[in-house]
Amino acid sequence: MDIQHPPSIKGIDAHNNKIQRVMIVDDHEVFRYGLSKLLADSESFRVIAEASTCKDAFLRLRSVPIDLVLLDLHLPDVTGIEALHRLKNWSPAPDVIIISASIDDDTLLDALLAGVSGYITKDTPAFEMLNALYAYRRGELALSPVVASHAILHLLQHLNMLEGELAVFRQNEMKALTQTAPENVLALPPMLQSVPETRSTLPQLTPQEEKVYKLISKGKSNKQIATELFISHFTVGKHVQNILRKLGATNRTQAVSYTLFEGETEF
Repeated sequence: MDIQHPPSIKGIDAHNNKIQRVMIVDDHEVFRYGLSKLLADSESFRVIAEASTCKDAFLRLRSVPIDLVLLDLHLPDVTGIEALHRLKNWSPAPDVIIISASIDDDTLLDALLAGVSGYITKDTPAFEMLNALYAYRRGELALSPVVASHAILHLLQHLNMLEGELAVFRQNEMKALTQTAPENVLALPPMLQSVPETRSTLPQLTPQEEKVYKLISKGKSNKQIATELFISHFTVGKHVQNILRKLGATNRTQAVSYTLFEGETEF
């Protein structure tokens, strides 16, 4: 059965109607073939190169001009994010759309911050994949619906965490305006100059917050904590926000150093 292509976007193309010269970088030959066939009838894309590794991709870039790279995250020689950074540093730098088998929230955020032009999962139906690619042609991010949902939730989580840290920072700034700092504070390293006052006991944390705090002290990321405690990234973010507020800390480093000033290592 033929795949129905989205309507032509001539006249509103962000790339001046130029056919995009595409390179597919994926170590699975069958997937490269299928994606190439999907774009074969398109008026806007033409696959002119394929590669199975990052090294092969740059060999192609040296020999043919490429406008858009459709990049898999799992390559044999480097990670997809490393390949993305290398491609963005190439001159002239092609646009990059990640096409991956799965969604990793941290990788998704790293990719967006690195300037990726889209992120599509491989299980996206053909018509939705084409719609996402045509959205890129209109100057939008090429995101499959499930990826867009993940991106929004992940960004909201980070905004909530930043909002909590900002509130604590403002409270500490107000304290600093009403208190005279001890003379010996000036001799402390900058990171420790805003550490909360020494207290006789730790603030009351809930049992779940204590678990999160201990994992933070071990250098665990929010993703690792969520996996270990079988809770969502959003829930971990809220616990971290509460811990920072109760400790009067502005960041995780200050929160971890709290017990050092208390002379305690365990709750």
